Amino acid sequence: MLVLDESRLALNIDLTYNAAPHFWAVEPRAVRIDIVVFEVSAVNQVFALAILVALALLLDILTGIFSAPSITATIVASRVMALRTALFLATIAELIGPFLFGLAVANTVASEVVDARVITLPILYAALIGAIIWTLICWYARIPSSVSHAQIGGMIGAAVVALGAQSLQRDGLIKILLALTVTVPLSFIFSFILVRVSYFLTQNATPRVNRRFNQGQTLASFTLGLAIGSNSAQRTMGIIALGLVITGFLPQFEIPTWVIAISALGLALGNLLGGRLIRTVGAKFFQLRSVHGFSVEAATSTIVIITSLLGGPISTTQLTSMAVVGAGSAERLSMVRWGFVQNILLTWVLTIPMTGLVSALVYLTLSQLGVR
Repeated sequence: MLVLDESRLALNIDLTYNAAPHFWAVEPRAVRIDIVVFEVSAVNQVFALAILVALALLLDILTGIFSAPSITATIVASRVMALRTALFLATIAELIGPFLFGLAVANTVASEVVDARVITLPILYAALIGAIIWTLICWYARIPSSVSHAQIGGMIGAAVVALGAQSLQRDGLIKILLALTVTVPLSFIFSFILVRVSYFLTQNATPRVNRRFNQGQTLASFTLGLAIGSNSAQRTMGIIALGLVITGFLPQFEIPTWVIAISALGLALGNLLGGRLIRTVGAKFFQLRSVHGFSVEAATSTIVIITSLLGGPISTTQLTSMAVVGAGSAERLSMVRWGFVQNILLTWVLTIPMTGLVSALVYLTLSQLGVR
């Protein structure tokens, strides 16, 4: 840091000398002023970035809490694996996942929601705070929520209030909304088909076939953890990397390895805390068996991996929930508790406008407090 200060100071002195008609006309007092201004500015930038990283990691932990049921609920509900073992397996997967399947989602979040050339730190603060508030409300009510929807809605609401609707990236938003909406019915359909195909292929099999489904579900669950870890952590990576560019610590948008690492750690920590919601996602739909769990996790992991490679942020909680509904519907429609499904769909529809509104109010509050 000392070397950086000295090189920057030398640059300031050279520029001052070149600008003056005679180099001996430069006063020492002016040089000292340059030093003070640089030091204060650097401290402010580090502090501003630290706030952004803290908010992003808090949302990352909440994402892990909500994604834990997505990975472990079905394998626990179908009695293939104990809760502690399932959480441990999911945590390992979410530590590894962020390093896999590219960084397309991070680029989408950073540049295809709001114009990256005009976005500011207060907009990102407001977006993250709004998403955190809405996620905590859903957590308190014990309703599966979509942190992806919340983060996107927060960015939209804060940007519209701060910069106007023209700051939004129309093509990017269409891509994101398609990813968030189309993948949900696809998970229902894919899971439904997998259950029916599994029954057809094993109609003459002995009960020993359940052991194969158990093994397949274990593999599918770990794959789902890798996929969710990659997609979910990239949203955090994109926000932090964007903050590094805004504060001048990066000359252009890229994802440093340390950003990937802390995003993975935050997600894994949240996963360990996420056992509270497992019964909500699993048991409130219908009684799961290994054939259902395998179909749910195979369908969801396939969709998450493909969407991640294409750069689409998705709601892993909603994807898994609707895949569970699809698996139950393949048995018979009466097996599914449709009242709880309605609650999930209502939350899914309300998340973006509600977080947009909350984030807009947060931005206005920050502006009144003088945060620029």
